[in-house]
Amino acid sequence: MKHLILGLLLCATITAAAQAPYTISLKKAANQPAPALQSFCIAVQNGLWLVVGGRTNGFHGTAGSGSTFPSSESNKFIWVIDPVNNKSWKGNIPTALQYQLSSTNIAFYQDGNTLYCIGGYGAGCANDGCYQTFGQITAIDVQRTIAGVQNGFALNNYITTTQDSRMAVTGGYLVKLNDWFHLVMGQNYTGKYSGAVTGKYTEQIARFKISTSGGNPVVSNYTTITTGEQYNGANQFHRRDYPSVTMVMPANRNVGVGVFAGVFNNQGGPFVNPVYFEDMGFNTLARVDTSFKQRFCMYDCAAISCYNSATTEAYISFIGGITDWYIDDNGNEVPGNASNFMPWFNRVSTIVRTANTTKEYPQKNTTLPGYIGANAAFIIAPNTPVMSKTTDVIDYARLGSGNTLIGWMYGGIEATAPQSSGLNPTNSSGTIYEVWLQKN
Repeated sequence: MKHLILGLLLCATITAAAQAPYTISLKKAANQPAPALQSFCIAVQNGLWLVVGGRTNGFHGTAGSGSTFPSSESNKFIWVIDPVNNKSWKGNIPTALQYQLSSTNIAFYQDGNTLYCIGGYGAGCANDGCYQTFGQITAIDVQRTIAGVQNGFALNNYITTTQDSRMAVTGGYLVKLNDWFHLVMGQNYTGKYSGAVTGKYTEQIARFKISTSGGNPVVSNYTTITTGEQYNGANQFHRRDYPSVTMVMPANRNVGVGVFAGVFNNQGGPFVNPVYFEDMGFNTLARVDTSFKQRFCMYDCAAISCYNSATTEAYISFIGGITDWYIDDNGNEVPGNASNFMPWFNRVSTIVRTANTTKEYPQKNTTLPGYIGANAAFIIAPNTPVMSKTTDVIDYARLGSGNTLIGWMYGGIEATAPQSSGLNPTNSSGTIYEVWLQKN
């Protein structure tokens, strides 16, 4: 849910003096078996992708009296995608779960063979009524659900759910650090979505464990982490729809999480200071990095996390999406302004973080195949080396010196121009791109 509120920023031009340690490029994959979706949940097993929830249309818009999230554009199926063999299958969502599992912006995390889906926003009854953020935690048996979809079985016995009002979050992020799950920020939006109305933001990071009772997922040991820090009149945890990654922290090499950008502060723009948090076993420590102000790729988009053990640096790359600053035709870095406020972006931007500094490097000489990446997923290639205790932080030191296929980007929103309109529409994407990393 990304309502773009127009505002006026002072125009300026800044030119970066350096570049990231690598260049990311995209190439359309030879096989294209996937449906056009955005804002979905995804799990991966044995080269197959299990896809749940999300939407089949593009940017939702905010004008008009009709629904901005019509159920006619909801993803009403559970999909299995085989990108290698160019196949896909779809199965029916169990009736008891049809509303939550066809909703958008569900927080999700794959824990081994279980895909946990929390919250999500959408219609909760027929005829586009009862719009809500779902207070549910749902557990999907990945292996059995994939097999069930491929063979046309009913999926009721492979998916379980529990009502829990604390899980009513959309536009947030779910991650597991050590034995603890963390449901990060987001909001609870009730009623038909309108740009003039905001939901109730959680302004917290919830920390809990998930167990099973009677076959259903159960939340226990629930606590919250908050902050009193402010940015432009809003709490620093007053965020949703941000890009976030698991990462290795350069200061102590502990595995933690980086929360980048997101919306909205009280001036209608994005947040610019990253939030980092780590699970310390007995508690979770979070801090806002006010020493750095992010300028590019401010919304949920496909993201890549790397760690370089040789230099103790973390690299986080964001693929397109919606930006604050942009690159003009002359290669200059320009802040968003009244004529081009928070545009769709057609470049990759990389953040380089050391123990003491954070710098940002947009790729000026390489553009993406289009204005793509928003609400898309990055799927790491199975032979890509990863850091210990992670499944998705690339071990940069172990990558070769050539151009390396590190994974794929799938789905999301594709725009036709920096500013979308009736003449410049947006659509959901079914395109699978190979993601290549070339060390500079």
